[in-house]
Amino acid sequence: MMTSIPGAPQRLTRTSHRWHEHPGRFDSLNTAHLFPADNDLDIPTLAHTPLAKVPRWLVPYRTRIRSVHGLAGGAVHWFLDDYRFESVWYRPYKALEALKGYRMVLTPDFSLYRDWPLALQIWNTYRNRWCGAFWQAHGLTVIPTISWSTAASYEFCFLGVARRSVVAISTVGLAGNKPLEQQLFLDGFSEMVRRLAPSRVLCYGRAPAECHQTTTIITYPTRWEGIVKAREKGAAIHGR
Repeated sequence: MMTSIPGAPQRLTRTSHRWHEHPGRFDSLNTAHLFPADNDLDIPTLAHTPLAKVPRWLVPYRTRIRSVHGLAGGAVHWFLDDYRFESVWYRPYKALEALKGYRMVLTPDFSLYRDWPLALQIWNTYRNRWCGAFWQAHGLTVIPTISWSTAASYEFCFLGVARRSVVAISTVGLAGNKPLEQQLFLDGFSEMVRRLAPSRVLCYGRAPAECHQTTTIITYPTRWEGIVKAREKGAAIHGR
């Protein structure tokens, strides 16, 4: 440990200015910003904000779009590979800059894989809600994204979300003939409706017919569906 001698000139180095500053990633767990929780796991509780209107469209994070109607009518979604948006957790203020122009955002869809330890699934649920609470604190309208794995995740994956809220889900992982994945999805969906009684569910991708029988669902096309439609239109034009 270095000590200074009273009256002696202080020696400065190129890194002296850092002695009184925190290193760049000193708070990688974001413990400097903790939010109230209504559950034993301290998963942040999102403020219930009734929506006058649901988003007209969803756009992936960090996608640049141009619209004559502006960006206020849409919302940012995170139904992407996790590595594409991990920075919103590690650099939350930088992410705020990227979200400028939008008024509405979904919470990040950090993955809950059924073969992962429950501790990791709880951690990703915490990060989902923490980001939502952080963005609410900075004036954004937040729609909670809900995801689950097996029945074991039901004890934490719905925490921090008020009943009768508008929530968001994705069905992208259900493509193809995957009976087990489809059953796990339907079981989790039913449990979500039972516990949260959402006023509306925003679904990125096509929802199974069974889901439409229990609650109001608004579907949004996936990026791939948009590409297919664009190709179909192009084929029709060239076919003339």
